[in-house]
Amino acid sequence: MDNRHDGLKFSLYSSFLKGNAKVPQMPETSLRLRKLLASEHASLEQVTRLLHSNPPLAAYLLQFAETPMLRNLRQGVSLQEVISRLGMQRLNNLVLSFAIQHLFTSQDPALQKVFRARWNAALLCAAHSACLAQLLTRLPLEDALLAGLVQDIGSLPLLDELERWPDVSRDEDDLQRLCDQLSADVGVIVLTSWKLPPQLIDCARNRSEWCRAHKGTADLVDVVQVARQLAARELDDEQLVQLPAWQRLLGERLDSLPPEAVRAELASEVGFWFKLLGGKGHA
Repeated sequence: MDNRHDGLKFSLYSSFLKGNAKVPQMPETSLRLRKLLASEHASLEQVTRLLHSNPPLAAYLLQFAETPMLRNLRQGVSLQEVISRLGMQRLNNLVLSFAIQHLFTSQDPALQKVFRARWNAALLCAAHSACLAQLLTRLPLEDALLAGLVQDIGSLPLLDELERWPDVSRDEDDLQRLCDQLSADVGVIVLTSWKLPPQLIDCARNRSEWCRAHKGTADLVDVVQVARQLAARELDDEQLVQLPAWQRLLGERLDSLPPEAVRAELASEVGFWFKLLGGKGHA
């Protein structure tokens, strides 16, 4: 799939712009939580009751009692205590992170295979993003975690839509390439429809804009771009150290922290977050 397929890319993207392709709604639990928190009368008990109604989600959130995010709460704490310590903004992000994977519904084996590969890569990017934010910035860990996860969210509805396009190649490399080419544009449509903060939308929009320049300190896009490079299957550290995002993120530590040193410093924490997010295989 190369430049000869620009017509296909245009047709697919136009389908999303015109509303002919299905743009997924924000996952139900996330939507209900956000509506509840928007109410002046929302209570901790109501939030806990809502999340208890989804046992897999409740079990997922309880795992955070043992994370550095909550400074190692004692084991056996209640869901309500975990929610109270997390705070509502963190909770919003973590609930959405948990729910996103269920947006993909296609039964096509070839599409499922690519989805699993890209979802695992997104989890790995999210784990690296969280650890980079904690090590090198003052950005909230949970924001970086969600940013790393949603930067490729456009691939999910794109792969779902391809079930309606049986003539499109099911070759894995072709599908991956198509996702790489359209994920950013479709991701912006999805995240804008969910009314997520602009900085998260920017992470999807600029996921592959490697020459992106901006003033000031490193932002979430920089974190996500570096996380993608550190997590890539085929490492290219010569390219990585040339990225504006890498140079902004490292700042004064640019000379003292080469990529291999950053990987070594992050390794155990990345593995921890990757498993916590449900990643398969090795981080």
